[in-house]
Amino acid sequence: MNDVLLNIEGLHTYFFADDKVAKSVRGVDLSIGRGETLGLVGESGSGKSVTAQSILRLIQQPAGRIVQGRIVFEGTDLASVGEEEMRRIRGNSISMIFQEPMTSLNPVIRIGEQIAEVVRLHRGLPPREALAYATDMLAKVGIADPARRITQFPHELSGGMRQRVMIAIALACGPRLLVADEPTTALDVTIQAQILDLMRALQRDSGVSILLITHDLGVVAEMAQRVAVMYAGQIVEHADVASLFGRPLHPYTEGLMASIPRMDEPPPPDRMLPAIAGMVPNVHDLPVGCAFQDRCPKVHERCRLKEPPLAAIGTTHDVRCWLHVA
Repeated sequence: MNDVLLNIEGLHTYFFADDKVAKSVRGVDLSIGRGETLGLVGESGSGKSVTAQSILRLIQQPAGRIVQGRIVFEGTDLASVGEEEMRRIRGNSISMIFQEPMTSLNPVIRIGEQIAEVVRLHRGLPPREALAYATDMLAKVGIADPARRITQFPHELSGGMRQRVMIAIALACGPRLLVADEPTTALDVTIQAQILDLMRALQRDSGVSILLITHDLGVVAEMAQRVAVMYAGQIVEHADVASLFGRPLHPYTEGLMASIPRMDEPPPPDRMLPAIAGMVPNVHDLPVGCAFQDRCPKVHERCRLKEPPLAAIGTTHDVRCWLHVA
């Protein structure tokens, strides 16, 4: 990829408790170009959020830690830099929109102060200028009457407005990379569409790269240029959006696709969409071989003996499945 902004190489992030090890992220390789949106999809428990937290070094220690791999951002390996350097990067060069704005915003601090704090810390603006900048940021993310809103507390805003505040905080310092972890979760479909439109417009204006983490393949189809499918801590398929939606190769991806309602097909007689049987395996006790074996309709003996590698199928499509590995 030309002009790579972030390159993740062989990332392993584990959590240690008593005599157990939760292998939440296992050998993840990802890259994001400048101005690009990469979608990272999968069920809950697949390791998407832990991957995002690893980029920003937000893994809770001492239980959790990056045990192996590199996270190279603009030539700097974030996995090995000191905490002081990471504090300069977080919220400045790399920002994150967290899943639930009501729990991410401080309930006892006014909205304006929460935005102003970021630019005071990273840009050194005096309090009055920082608050004026916060007002401008609220206007930029489409909040009406921003001069009044900066004086309010999070509980006085709707869910959609709180998410816009989170985006304003994330973009306040003009980051090069925005990690959006389920940015439309818990929002109704109308507000979801508005938030996605806002993110597209801001990306168009600023050129920020976006790592979009979601379980919603419809959002990925609308927002991303490339998509990586994650399961049990690994990337199991990776392709450009057109290739993945046109010809999914991994049985897990096929199952995710089948669960999406289609407007061009009649609903099933029982009005129930197909579902992937079973559950994501426990990361404390992963099976030998392919992690998807117990849920896969195409499983065969080789799947239970050895873990498949991530193999290139053509120039833009990778898949981790013995069906496509010689």
